[in-house]
Amino acid sequence: MSQISQKFIAIVDDDQAMRESISDYLTRANYHVKTYSSAEEFLTKSFDLNIAVVVSDLRMPGKNGMDLLKELRSKNETLPVILITAHGDIPTAVEAIQNGAFDFIEKPFEPQNLRLMIDQAITSYQIKSDKLLLKNQSDKKLKLEQILVGQSNTMSNFRNQLIDCANHLKNLVLVGDKGTEKTIIAKIIHQQSPLSHLPYVHVNCKIVSELLFDKMFLGQEGAFSRAGEGVVFLEDIDSLPVECRKRLLNELERRVFQYEYKPIIKVKAPQIICSMVEIPQYAKENSLIGVILSRFGKVQLNVPSLKERPDDIVELFNMYLTQTANQHQVPIPSLLPEDVLTLSSYEWPKNQRQLKQIAEQYVRLNRTKRVSISLLLDVTPNKTIDLSTESSKNLRTLMQNFERQLITQAMIECSGNINQVCSLLKIPRRTLNEKLLKHDLTRTKFL
Repeated sequence: MSQISQKFIAIVDDDQAMRESISDYLTRANYHVKTYSSAEEFLTKSFDLNIAVVVSDLRMPGKNGMDLLKELRSKNETLPVILITAHGDIPTAVEAIQNGAFDFIEKPFEPQNLRLMIDQAITSYQIKSDKLLLKNQSDKKLKLEQILVGQSNTMSNFRNQLIDCANHLKNLVLVGDKGTEKTIIAKIIHQQSPLSHLPYVHVNCKIVSELLFDKMFLGQEGAFSRAGEGVVFLEDIDSLPVECRKRLLNELERRVFQYEYKPIIKVKAPQIICSMVEIPQYAKENSLIGVILSRFGKVQLNVPSLKERPDDIVELFNMYLTQTANQHQVPIPSLLPEDVLTLSSYEWPKNQRQLKQIAEQYVRLNRTKRVSISLLLDVTPNKTIDLSTESSKNLRTLMQNFERQLITQAMIECSGNINQVCSLLKIPRRTLNEKLLKHDLTRTKFL
């Protein structure tokens, strides 16, 4: 029996019989339960309780389950929410997952299935809490092979460039589309560099204002002082207000720091890593941002988007699937051929960030129902391929990419077992070997 000490399962349902039925079952299973007849009642009366999981009916008078979910998320509430939905209401379930629900369960359901889902939610929430605590206590070492996934030439070249930048770390500009994980890459560069034993300070320039500049950059608690001779990462430097750019430039040029109640002292400045989506033309000319970049942006590292490395998408998606499934302690769902095609042909405008989000939703929704990636992306098969691009018009290239992704997926599922792959794809061993050679895929990569 499960024992959840000092934590409550909140049941929110306008149907009294349903509330009492769920409550009785969970109470007999040794859970602590509180029931609420409406979302309004829950929001009013639950604030002083230690809630572990919220189980709410989707359709209720007044605020419904989706409203409750959105309100909790707007308050930065991270506790797991399980929604009870009507039979066959998959689009609503998808929307719920996209809005942050842990999972959904369809009426009618077996009480033990709800109990299992609650246990998974508690475990997942605890894992997240433990990871956050660990991160706060000690930032874990990021591993190249776990972050920079991909066997494409583009990704292989990028890894080599990153290692070179890290080994000879100087002031550096990271340029790449939104969602390309530039923040993580900056951290990796620091950890792989000779400065890894020195402090690393991250400044999000989007939240820097003229009033906050001194606090965030100067004084004993400012970024420069805390970093010492280590590294300062300036995320989205091009979002700095103009006045802040001027002051930043002055500090960089003077290489001095003003300590409170102390005279001005000359010190060796930290190395600067900054990121931006692109270096616009004006920045290359005689402009303020251009001058700043010229001071510490002598080395530029271009971070590839998913559009530049389509051959890596399925492998990267499978990594996110595995991570999410392990986190929730559920089986890793296998991809259907149409899912592979959607992954390969979709544009992915938000890059890895979007890919990871879809993978997380795919794991959650495919516990009980088969939900396609095209549904999660709100696209139809004929919309996933953009025929306006020259590469998409090349049917031969498109088919070759699809073939490579399909074989890669099969190799991952079978852990490189050639006989199993042949059986799965229903092709002779000789044919598979020829295609592995053709696509530069080696068995050892999947063992």
